[in-house]
Amino acid sequence: MKRKIFAVLAIGTIAIASCKKDEPATPADPGTASVSGTLWANKNLDNDTDAFGFPSAPVYDATEVAKTGTIVTASIDSKDLDQSPDPAFTYQILNYTTAITAGGVYSFTSLPCYNWPIDVELRFNDFSDSQLAGGTVDNTVTYSTMGTVWTISIYAGAVVINPDYAYSYY
Repeated sequence: MKRKIFAVLAIGTIAIASCKKDEPATPADPGTASVSGTLWANKNLDNDTDAFGFPSAPVYDATEVAKTGTIVTASIDSKDLDQSPDPAFTYQILNYTTAITAGGVYSFTSLPCYNWPIDVELRFNDFSDSQLAGGTVDNTVTYSTMGTVWTISIYAGAVVINPDYAYSYY
């Protein structure tokens, strides 16, 4: 009799356990990362010479930075924020913008991410400003990154201070 009761209880337990619906785990809340840097613009060609007066690589002084208010965009593929992405799903690109402040500085303080590295693409808008060349100021120079996209990696809790980026001009 004890065996029959035990067998019925065992079968009942198995039946109940096998009928339990598996629900997906709730995804963890994302953390955040901060990204900042300085954006330079060669506004003074006269200081780009070596000791003999020959042209050299650009030398930037504190005034040769991107124009205040220039827009910077950070883009994250939301697929990177999914722990088990569905290949059949079309994920959106998340765009975050900030403006250049005094001194050519830009900063993003709350980009979403998890504990694994994800890529962030940085894009810098073009702007017009002056440029000193041969002692003459040209007020019609356009500074551009020529469509260049810089990719950096972030992860939860990271504070990324980028290498400085510089504009081309025409």
